[in-house]
Amino acid sequence: MVTLADKESIRGFKRGGIAKMCLPIPTETQNHIEHFQVNSKTGAMYFSGNVGLTRLEIKEGETVHQTVESGDSPISMLRQSNEWVATGSPLGSVVVREAKGLSKVGQIDAFRGRLLNMAVFDNSIAAAFTEKHGCSVVKLFDVRKLDKEVNTVSDIPSANILSLQKYKNPHASSVDTLLCLTPEQFHVLRVDQEKPVFSSPAFDVPTTCSSVSQSNTCLAIGNEKNSFSAWSGPTGKPEKEFVMCDGKQPPKPKSLIISPHWQGTAKVDSGYDYTADVDKLASNWPDDNYMVLSVPQKLRCVTTEKGSHPNQWDFQRYHSYITDPKDKLRNILPNPYPFNSMLGSDPSKVHGLLMELRKHLKLKRNKSIVGPTNDYSPCEDASLTCYSLQHRFDWKSCNVLPHKVIGIDNSFPECWMTSTLQSLYLCQPPHYPIRKILLRYLCSREFCLACEVSFVFANMLTTASSALGLQDAALPPIVQVGDLIRTMKQLRPFQMCEIFEPPKSRDDAVAKMHQMQRVLLSTLDRDLQDQLAYPFPDCHIPSEDYCSSIPALFGTQFTGRQMESQFFWDVPGSALKVDEGLQHLLKQLEQRFNGQVNIQSLPPIIVLLLNPEHNNLKPPPSLKISHHNSKADFEYVLNSNIIHLADDPDDVGNFVSHQRIKDDEFVLVNDYKVTSLPKPPERNIPATRPYSAVISFYALKHLAAPGYAQNDENKAPNMWHILGPLLINDIFAPPMRLYGPPKQIFKSPLKSYDEIKPGDLIAIDAEYVKLKWPLKDSESEFFYLSKGHMGLARVSCLLSQRDGDERTIMDDYVHIPEEIEDYVTQYSGIHPGDLDPATSTKCLTCLKATYLKLRALVDGGVTFVGHGLGQDFRVCNIAVPKKQIIDTLEIFHKPNARYLSLRFLAYHVLRENVQEDEHDSIEDARTSLRLYRKYEELKALGKFDEVLDLLMAKGAESGWQVPVAFQDTPISPSLMGSPVFKVDEDAMSEAAKRVSTPVPRAGEDN
Repeated sequence: MVTLADKESIRGFKRGGIAKMCLPIPTETQNHIEHFQVNSKTGAMYFSGNVGLTRLEIKEGETVHQTVESGDSPISMLRQSNEWVATGSPLGSVVVREAKGLSKVGQIDAFRGRLLNMAVFDNSIAAAFTEKHGCSVVKLFDVRKLDKEVNTVSDIPSANILSLQKYKNPHASSVDTLLCLTPEQFHVLRVDQEKPVFSSPAFDVPTTCSSVSQSNTCLAIGNEKNSFSAWSGPTGKPEKEFVMCDGKQPPKPKSLIISPHWQGTAKVDSGYDYTADVDKLASNWPDDNYMVLSVPQKLRCVTTEKGSHPNQWDFQRYHSYITDPKDKLRNILPNPYPFNSMLGSDPSKVHGLLMELRKHLKLKRNKSIVGPTNDYSPCEDASLTCYSLQHRFDWKSCNVLPHKVIGIDNSFPECWMTSTLQSLYLCQPPHYPIRKILLRYLCSREFCLACEVSFVFANMLTTASSALGLQDAALPPIVQVGDLIRTMKQLRPFQMCEIFEPPKSRDDAVAKMHQMQRVLLSTLDRDLQDQLAYPFPDCHIPSEDYCSSIPALFGTQFTGRQMESQFFWDVPGSALKVDEGLQHLLKQLEQRFNGQVNIQSLPPIIVLLLNPEHNNLKPPPSLKISHHNSKADFEYVLNSNIIHLADDPDDVGNFVSHQRIKDDEFVLVNDYKVTSLPKPPERNIPATRPYSAVISFYALKHLAAPGYAQNDENKAPNMWHILGPLLINDIFAPPMRLYGPPKQIFKSPLKSYDEIKPGDLIAIDAEYVKLKWPLKDSESEFFYLSKGHMGLARVSCLLSQRDGDERTIMDDYVHIPEEIEDYVTQYSGIHPGDLDPATSTKCLTCLKATYLKLRALVDGGVTFVGHGLGQDFRVCNIAVPKKQIIDTLEIFHKPNARYLSLRFLAYHVLRENVQEDEHDSIEDARTSLRLYRKYEELKALGKFDEVLDLLMAKGAESGWQVPVAFQDTPISPSLMGSPVFKVDEDAMSEAAKRVSTPVPRAGEDN
């Protein structure tokens, strides 16, 4: 068995990767694992953590453990043998203990150099240290006398020793020998010699690790190129301890699913059950009584066919009845814990059972939507609530104030963090200083948090502005944050703290929200500080102090010693339960550093990270703080509370927020649901569910926006003249060409972006791929429902300033750094490799460049034409006012009737055949544009309603499909059931010329 350890558990795997053991570390020993060792003979496991050294052993199904503290010096290295355990410290000292009782035997004092590596064998300890002149030494000690070394092997030509391993040469003397591996070569050391007895030739590639076989006749050395070199030996020749193997590396197996020969009795337990009944379903699901540490039943591979020819390992492959998880039921997968035993053992019935369980799950979900819930309950995924048709969903019941507060899509599992975005966006109405600062930010980096937050805020403002006009012009009051989350996952600060790892408990969820607030503000500050280092062409900072806006708003300034400003206060729950408010907190902050630190100035916005111990804490609506260094009192007003609700300590719970929108008026924001609150806001929280405020925003009562933003209205700034040049010269595309120039380079037909005028038609179409994204677990005990997250793969735009003008001004293939689960090539036209800079033949750019180009077109006042633009704009993550949208899906649609596909309309209206094999975004955009031009002509003749009726009749007659003969033959459409209408082309053109009325837009005549 192979035993491995991660930070919180120890796992064992049998041959073939079959899991045999999963042992969480005892909570009373350590809270994590740093170094891990296991003894293959005794079965004892040793690991170090935050406390010290722990010995763990499994006896009769129970774990027996013992922990000793490491003292002031932490453990930086761990080695063990049958009798001894040695731990090294960063200072260079080594502590030796007995393997069984962990009693201390002795200590090796620190050497003048750094401790590099250790080896423990028999009664000896080998420790490698650095020397001043760039070499290393290995000192040998006897456990029975650790105060002085027995021997020192010097002149090892490397300042880094990767491993020390003991082996015995059967052809040489019986003296112990050590294999010493460095990044450049390996050396053979004898414990009775003062210098290496053998040194290998230098390697071309730096090494990483080595392993000696149990027979001491083979050596494998791994390198940084993820490959290894095999060495045979030791030989009888003392001058050659190891010889490079001349044999070729065996090729990889063609199939990763292989099984041993089915017939006969196995000599070793390989993890396969050869006695399985061939009539049963192949399954690796354990019994119902499966628990941690129990061994699951063996893998059953059932076959009725003979195996193919043996491969080079004498293995034969068989075809089994194991169900394919990539079939059409891939959205319904068995939940691995607990393993599902409801599907039985009959493979012919599994499909039907899955369908029945899927129906049951849908009924349960629909019941939960209309059932007795309150505004604080977790919201259903927006993609499931509106079935991804957000532009046609009735949002009145979800948002009562769409002109002030915009909800956020919660379809991603990481959307728990959106409460922090709402707190920044809505802070200090009606001036909104944070929002106005970030809306002016733009840089040239591909992955930038401030740019993404600015873009989300711009979409929220555009969406809110649409709700101020006519009701039909209002956009769905919900914005996407998928691109923001994808950017966060690419940034190192968020990767290092593992914020997006699923929370495991109530306290863990609160800790992650606190960490999110810390990292969010610090990263925004760093981005603003670095804006001048990554300038965007023609984008200038509005003031000299703009780059220090975050410290100016959130930073508590200290004096007395060198301390950076602090953007938040960690406050215990009791701090807000006294009449003095936070007065005692100021004293605590100053006394924390023994009086050496004083608070020089308080920030305009105070962020409190509350640790309420889940006692239904109620932060006061205002704070009045006086400080001995200032004669004036500071009056702060509560702006937002982020609240966590959980039923018990093991419940991860959900987050909601109370946001101030005017004076003392608050609203409840629960993902995309926005509801008004009575006064005071906390009275509306259900008393039957434990809750606690975990983050509070307080702002000075009279805090205003910066001087350069005093006259800004609550609208997103127009970026046409800043972003427009991207349509001609994409500054984000060259970094994608590091692997060589692409075979296709897009060149705009425009000489300047100013050639695009307000009101021009822009035909647009987008293609997507399915991302391999972590899924939300459903409440179902056995299944979870997955609705794939789509990633933007290609966007094409055509400019049309007159009839017949169809110039392609944008054709972006979007680089996707995430793993792609399905390219859906039939519907997207995207093939594997098209979005990879190393292999793509397309003109690639980044996602940020694509949506900045679309933002430029929106701010330029163009009118977008397309088919199903609601879905396109949702995946493109761009908010477009309805007055700038012409959707042919809505134009060619009768109320309460079926929506018509682009392919159906192209054949019956334009007499064109599109989407024959794979979809092409340029072709689809051009078809939508021609459909709209034809619509204009039909409206001018007064025949559009008649044609639409004929379309619906023809669709019902043909099953809404294009005739098969038209698909497979080049025959003219007039010979095979011609389109549903015939119009005199000359008469139509003359009628169009006589029309002087404005061009009708989508929805005006329907």
